[in-house]
Amino acid sequence: MKVSKGRGGVMFRLGQYAESAVGPGQRRAGSADLGSRPQSAALLRPQAAALVACLIITAVWAIANARWAVADMTVPWDAKNQFYAFFRFLAQSLHAGTSIFWNPYHYGGHPSIADPQSLVFAPLFLAWAYLDPAPSMAAFDMVVYAHLLVGGLAFVGLGARRHWPVSAIVLAGCVFMFGGAAAGRLNHTGIIIAYGLFPLAVLLLEVTLARRSLAAAVGFAIVASLIALGRNQVAMLLCLVLAAMAIADIAGRPKPLAALTARLPVLATILAVGIAINLVPLLLTLQFAALSNRPTVTLANALEASLHPSVLLTAAVPNLFGSHNMDWNYWGPHYTIMPEVASTDDSFNYVFFGAVPVLLLVWFGIAGRHLAAPALRFWTVVLLISVLFSVGRYTPLFAIVFETLPGFSFFRRPIDGMFVAGVALAFLSGHLLSAYARHGLPVLGRWTSLAVALSLAALIASALSVANMSHKVVAASLEIGKSGLIVAAAVGVLAWAARSPSWRPVAAAFLTLVAAIELVAWNAATRLNAEPTAVYGPLEPVSADQQAALDVLHAELDARRRQGARPRVEIVAMGGPWQNVSMVQEIEATNGYNPLRIGLYDRFVAAGETAAAGRVFTRTFRSFDCEMARALGVEYVVSGKPIEELGQLGRAAKAELIHRGPGIHIYRLPKAEPRAIFHARLEVADADAVTLDGALRNPPRGDRAVIDDETPIGLAAWMAPVTTAEGSARIRSWEPGRVEIDVHAPTAGVVVLHDTYYPGWVATLNDKPATMLRADTLFRGVEVPAGLHRIVFEYRPLDPANLWDAARRIGGTR
Repeated sequence: MKVSKGRGGVMFRLGQYAESAVGPGQRRAGSADLGSRPQSAALLRPQAAALVACLIITAVWAIANARWAVADMTVPWDAKNQFYAFFRFLAQSLHAGTSIFWNPYHYGGHPSIADPQSLVFAPLFLAWAYLDPAPSMAAFDMVVYAHLLVGGLAFVGLGARRHWPVSAIVLAGCVFMFGGAAAGRLNHTGIIIAYGLFPLAVLLLEVTLARRSLAAAVGFAIVASLIALGRNQVAMLLCLVLAAMAIADIAGRPKPLAALTARLPVLATILAVGIAINLVPLLLTLQFAALSNRPTVTLANALEASLHPSVLLTAAVPNLFGSHNMDWNYWGPHYTIMPEVASTDDSFNYVFFGAVPVLLLVWFGIAGRHLAAPALRFWTVVLLISVLFSVGRYTPLFAIVFETLPGFSFFRRPIDGMFVAGVALAFLSGHLLSAYARHGLPVLGRWTSLAVALSLAALIASALSVANMSHKVVAASLEIGKSGLIVAAAVGVLAWAARSPSWRPVAAAFLTLVAAIELVAWNAATRLNAEPTAVYGPLEPVSADQQAALDVLHAELDARRRQGARPRVEIVAMGGPWQNVSMVQEIEATNGYNPLRIGLYDRFVAAGETAAAGRVFTRTFRSFDCEMARALGVEYVVSGKPIEELGQLGRAAKAELIHRGPGIHIYRLPKAEPRAIFHARLEVADADAVTLDGALRNPPRGDRAVIDDETPIGLAAWMAPVTTAEGSARIRSWEPGRVEIDVHAPTAGVVVLHDTYYPGWVATLNDKPATMLRADTLFRGVEVPAGLHRIVFEYRPLDPANLWDAARRIGGTR
């Protein structure tokens, strides 16, 4: 290794050092020129160093998480309004012994097994739900945090393979757990799960390729599959990085073809296990997507979720745009001042990693040209591509990927690339701090240093320009100055300690401590990822007023159920935490909060995802007294304001107020139809047909059944004479995913169950398979002959017939 003397002490030149087990395409441990180990390496054996690193990372993680508990705060927004509600449904269903695959308390019935946000395929959540029938919000948050700890501890193994000192391992782990998008968007539970598991997948992939271990291959396939089962854009991007890592590793070996041949057994194992785990869930999700309300996202809409380049400065300046101001006075890029990035907000536009990691990246990585070293090259490319991807409209990269990569048009946020950037920066931080502990300061390149200076100047100018739109130049300048002082102090510590090899590890440890303090102080339990637990009172625990209202509602529902009815409820204009309270309270609701809904239901019921504000009425769902509302069995409305204030079309005839409380009104509605009903009068028609003004041409009515012409009835029911004798259909037993109905049919006819028609539901008539009909526009029907019968409806999404049907629908053969 060539060295030179400078004012900062010993410096090393680019490319004259290497680390073992560095990643894709590099030589294995023991074959690389390690140079001199850091002076601290002799103090601890590798096993002891790994244990110390584990303990420190766990301690920092525990301190960060304690901030939520001490302040009685919880991770807000989607984490509670959506994911926590699904978690409660999982726990309740598991302990009741009922299906977790169909959720009857959400949008009139929802295929949980197909919804990526339902946590059905999240093992840690399933394990907790199995043990706890009513998990608290604190327990939910702890399980989310546990995924970040898994990733942080995986850096111990990754760092140990590279012989990093403890300080470098801890820095990488902390940057990963608390840095960047993972802090600002902690409420996106599904993304955090995939993100948290990623370092473990990287570690297992490295071991698999290095040792050709079948056990490691199975482990990697399982973890990578759990990432893929997140079925979101971040999970997709992370899987692409894993694939690129494997390709780069094999392609970078001296004899790539021989290396590939030698690893075919482990690669085949990964493929086989991955297909076995992923095939069915992905097939069901694609089936749901094809039948859902979500249209393909246009490129123009997707580009509105681009990261404005000025936001990159928040990587080192946490409050640059007032992101932490408790008065919510945020002045960074958002829809009011920048319509071109209207789909971003203060939490999206926050990527604080800390002064130390950014300093290492800029000084050592770019100006010192370490990022071009073989040991860092792969993660350098990942960081560069992910940042270019994130800025979306400001480079052509996202548009190219969006237009060419199959399936990518289902996603809508370039800014999600910052999760991948966070992983890359965590790796690079550990590498660069380790390099400093071993070798001291780098020799700065003249042109790279100039490029860094010009880029920083442009970035600061851009940030101040954005701040100027809100007249906050002075405030932004002060924030830049505060962070500049920390950077200057870190530069001083690094330069001073570089004079002595024995002091460099001490300086590295000190700066890791500074980085951990910054990350915990700025990114744990802040305005961006925490709200008072009391805000989510309807979910747990409820206030006295809320409990009184819920007691009234449950008493009404219990009384109706004892009468053999299954009434439904609409909860509107009650605020965010009430949107999915139906899942926690086990109330069959016609609405909720979820961007993914059954398209047929969403089209005709117009449930939307705006229940927090109120009800949107349409020509197919004109009011709470329309045909569709009556067919759904809507008997109760829970509203944050009087029903007459929900809009002109919201007035329901003879709605009876049964509870008036502070901000909570409960109404009983008349005329709801039974959940199950026998019809002797039948029509066959196009159930999707609407009039010119958008009203249903064949709305559901109580005096006859309309069978969709794509699921026609048989001749027996069609030709049976209509009798004056009344038939009956009575629900014998009901549970999520299964309904039994006793039928008395004086003549042949059709029994309609007013539950949503959806693939995977099967019916039996007297224990024999029966054809499922789409009846009364939205519901399930079964043809019956005259006599006494028992019909059983059951949701069987894993039935081979349903999976084959899903494959055919997706393949376009049906």
